[in-house]
Amino acid sequence: MHTSRRPLNILFLLFICLKLSSAQDPFQYNHPELNWKSFETEHFFVHFHQGTQRTAEIIGKIGEDIYPVVTGLYNYQPDGKIHFVIRDTDDYSNGGAYFFDNKVEIWAQNLDYIMRGTRNWLRDVVTHEFVHMISIQKSIKFSRTIPYGFFQYFDYEPERRKDVVRGFPNTIVSYPISSISLPVWFAEGVAQYQATGARFDYRDPNREMILRDRLINNKMLNYDEIGVFGKDSHGNESAYNLGFAFVTYICKRFGEQVLEKITQESGKIGVLTFNAALQKATGIEGRILYDDWIKELHTNYQQKLQKVLTHEVKGEPIEDEGFANLYPVFSPDGKKIAYSSNKGSDSYGQNYLVIYDVESRQKTNLTSLIGSSVSWSPDGRYIIFSRHVPDAWTGSSFQDLFIYDMEDKSESRLTRFMRAKNPDWSNDGKKIAFVSETNGLHQLYILAVEDLSSDSWKDHYINIETGEFLKTPKDNTSYRKVQVRGGKLNQVLLLAEGRQIYHPRWSPDASKLVMGTSTD
Repeated sequence: MHTSRRPLNILFLLFICLKLSSAQDPFQYNHPELNWKSFETEHFFVHFHQGTQRTAEIIGKIGEDIYPVVTGLYNYQPDGKIHFVIRDTDDYSNGGAYFFDNKVEIWAQNLDYIMRGTRNWLRDVVTHEFVHMISIQKSIKFSRTIPYGFFQYFDYEPERRKDVVRGFPNTIVSYPISSISLPVWFAEGVAQYQATGARFDYRDPNREMILRDRLINNKMLNYDEIGVFGKDSHGNESAYNLGFAFVTYICKRFGEQVLEKITQESGKIGVLTFNAALQKATGIEGRILYDDWIKELHTNYQQKLQKVLTHEVKGEPIEDEGFANLYPVFSPDGKKIAYSSNKGSDSYGQNYLVIYDVESRQKTNLTSLIGSSVSWSPDGRYIIFSRHVPDAWTGSSFQDLFIYDMEDKSESRLTRFMRAKNPDWSNDGKKIAFVSETNGLHQLYILAVEDLSSDSWKDHYINIETGEFLKTPKDNTSYRKVQVRGGKLNQVLLLAEGRQIYHPRWSPDASKLVMGTSTD
């Protein structure tokens, strides 16, 4: 008689070696026109193309300045030199940490983001991305070449014939084990919190407003929601924002060294979830910690807002759709308001130019993809704005100036490859001021208006290393050819030390300009 014997359950780990990154490259195209160079510091390789040497040199210095502080906080040093790749091919401000590849990408352009305050952009973004590299690599359970594995269980039917070695599989259980398991709020929160001795981000009034608004209007994201992206732009920004504030609370309660303990626990193979790591490091479950923080916020804001809420006055909203209704400005006769709105979109970057008629309360969408603030001509006929325009040959996306003609119901372009933004029309109608940027350097320009109906384009040149305005290109100078129509262009301010310019505005008599400014 044959005795059936079930085989043993099989338990194993299957590792798949892949390269992953923490951020998708938003611009998936090549740049054959770029010539790349590199230099090496004690802990970094820095790679840059023409027009970014100044930025690359500063980033190399910043990296060495922050290296001992960040690695000291997490008690971790990477297994090789980190590669910084510097780009200035688009009007785009961001950074990306490819923690499995020991690579960080940085865009040279300064951050001009309405939902955050101004700061030292390069020190902030370099420190932010380097903290990503160190904190995430410290949390990796296996190695940089093994991003995840599986815990699997198999079982089989009993053998029914003597000539069958093993029955048909009837049970398969597969449990994935990620090499990292950090929620968004922690990964981004610690990157914004940074470290004592290397702190270049802060709780600015814009982010405080977002947090306060969510709290007092009962729109706080819950503990699960702050752990993931996948929301609209405002929701994703709130995951950053709340994560920053929550991490600050945790460090205040347990001391800054708790961040090293959390990442160390998260890096243990037997600790399968981040919540387990957080509880082991703090002694408190994550949801309870989050609830404690929310209670503290309520107490804090109730005290601060007591007088305000007692005497609360609410106006009537002009626009109640969308979450990025920005840069409102009255027409010269006061009968209309122009503004930028993302109603109907889940992104900050898909904004329409909208006209609101004060008397009829009617709204009209004029044109889309508005990139910055807008301004009326003094006669009310034109509205000037900037827009991102892709270059067909390189794929680069630069901001340029456009005007909308309220009489002809048409728009036309004023600049090409100028990287222009935040225009303002003088009250005498003769001048348009705007800001341009290259290699992280800001320049202030004035376009002396002559004939906006002209179809004639004038060629000019900009040194892509220094931002210097050139009538004709000089020998051995890397330059960008720009074109302007409708008037005479002059560069009136070149801030070579990296100071930034925000939203220039003319005085009533058109003799002076006032602007916001901050250091790079």
